[in-house]
Amino acid sequence: MAERATTYRHLLKDWVKGLTVHHPHTQSHVKRPNIHVAFHIYDFLLLFGPVISWWCFPFKRTIGYLQKINTTNRVGGELEGILTKSFLRCATLRRWLRRPDCPEIIKQFKAIFDWAFGQRSEVVGTSPPLVKDGDRAQYMYNGTSFSRASTHLGNSLVLYYPSSSASTPIAGSIERILSCGEETSFIFRHQAPLPAGQSDPFLRYYPYFPAQTYSSKMQNATDTVQPSQILSHCAQFVFSEDCAVVLNLSRS
Repeated sequence: MAERATTYRHLLKDWVKGLTVHHPHTQSHVKRPNIHVAFHIYDFLLLFGPVISWWCFPFKRTIGYLQKINTTNRVGGELEGILTKSFLRCATLRRWLRRPDCPEIIKQFKAIFDWAFGQRSEVVGTSPPLVKDGDRAQYMYNGTSFSRASTHLGNSLVLYYPSSSASTPIAGSIERILSCGEETSFIFRHQAPLPAGQSDPFLRYYPYFPAQTYSSKMQNATDTVQPSQILSHCAQFVFSEDCAVVLNLSRS
């Protein structure tokens, strides 16, 4: 962690130094505190660990839940009591659902309870077999949703191992999702490699920023792989006519 934090601070310093060189118009901009605060992320990494452990998205999600609560005709103090009682009731119900002697009537309502109060991102499971073999528009594997490109382009972009013996993942897009009985397979179209003679500007940041430059075009070749050969989703941004950067979104 100390090495990554130090590298982050070094790269941020290089970026600040080059900002006015590559973008001269920024010399006349009013100075903002954002860059100063960004340097303090170095301290937070050393104090609290990876950013995912202390970023504010969970708090924003909680705020979203609070905003949905009906506050009509509620006076100060009363609302706080309602929130506290609601939290305690939900916690008690969750406790019952986890007990081995949970009453059957409560178990019957678990699916409804999870749908109403559970975190959608925490749902873990795999899509059941189709009634009739054929194409799928989407497929859930171990709690992660995948889609063919024609259905949802973002959910179709992944890093995957083209064979069971491959050790290096490649970028691609899901063209088809095929189910036959209990088995489901993906047909991927390759992201074309970077054209010969072009350098990858993101190599200097690897592995601290797991991005790689590819061609912005797709190859004609395809791979048929199993769900277990998928490493993770990836993000893609076309930053020139011929080049696109692909960012590994794996948390491992």
